[in-house]
Amino acid sequence: MPNDFSRLWNVNLERTLLTDTMFSTISCNTNRGGCGNVEKALFRGMSSKCSICGKDTLVVNTFNQRNAVVSAITEEFVLNVFKQAINSSPQLSGNFYAKRNVTCPQLELGNSTAADIAILNKDVDGPVNPQDIECICEVKMSMIWNWSSNNRDTPIADYDSHAGRPSIYRTDSILKAIGKAAIIRSCPQNEKIPFIVIGNTPPPFNYRDKVDGTVKSGLIQKWISLTPKPLVVSSKAQDKRNPKKTIGFLRIDTITELQEFLSTLLSTEWQYVGAMVEAKKIGEILRLIDLSQNDESVGQQFLNLLPQASSLYTLR
Repeated sequence: MPNDFSRLWNVNLERTLLTDTMFSTISCNTNRGGCGNVEKALFRGMSSKCSICGKDTLVVNTFNQRNAVVSAITEEFVLNVFKQAINSSPQLSGNFYAKRNVTCPQLELGNSTAADIAILNKDVDGPVNPQDIECICEVKMSMIWNWSSNNRDTPIADYDSHAGRPSIYRTDSILKAIGKAAIIRSCPQNEKIPFIVIGNTPPPFNYRDKVDGTVKSGLIQKWISLTPKPLVVSSKAQDKRNPKKTIGFLRIDTITELQEFLSTLLSTEWQYVGAMVEAKKIGEILRLIDLSQNDESVGQQFLNLLPQASSLYTLR
């Protein structure tokens, strides 16, 4: 793997990370009346029809460990980019440390469910306590362009123009990230730890409101993409296919922007609030709060009383 992680994800970097085992064998099945043509590419095209005979008989055979290989490569990429952003920032350097495969039993982060990346407030390895964790990061990155094995000079399709549906453009990846966040949020001592999802594509257009909803609810603090320019084959519909941001999603375009994002994320005094509450119950607890106190004290009183206001909290 290249040692230069000064760049964010881009087409030239992805080209250098390609290995022969990543390529799928795409064949036109003769047993189903196909012509037997065989090609090698990362992903099948959008159509399952053979480009030679036109029959709907394409079969894809993929190395069964490809996902593990890609996960290792992309997590290592994120680790090094985050280290660069942190270590080159006067505000962050010496105060925060990016680590990979972080375990924390109290947050259900075990050996098989470790945090892909976590930002800690101490430079330690091995199991940590919740108070050591400043941010949990779920990495959902992929090889995002489609490439032909025969010609790796230029990709043959952008992230949204092949059947692979990479990164957080795949709804299954979105749902898995939400599930990981929900498990962590159900644990005691999670309330002050932000959770972000790191991808290298935007989410699909019809799922952006769901992504926004996870951030509005506080389940996840942000979904980010580390690919400034994911469209290199076709630039049509740029605003829709490569949005800069929504409520819940942000495209990071430079290392400086990543530093600014991390500085805000890590300097914010987060407090997760999760409850399904009746409006009249909120009114009741607001009347119990001593509003003569300072803002932080008033807020803490509200947080302490909020669980008791849940309609299900007292349900017997």
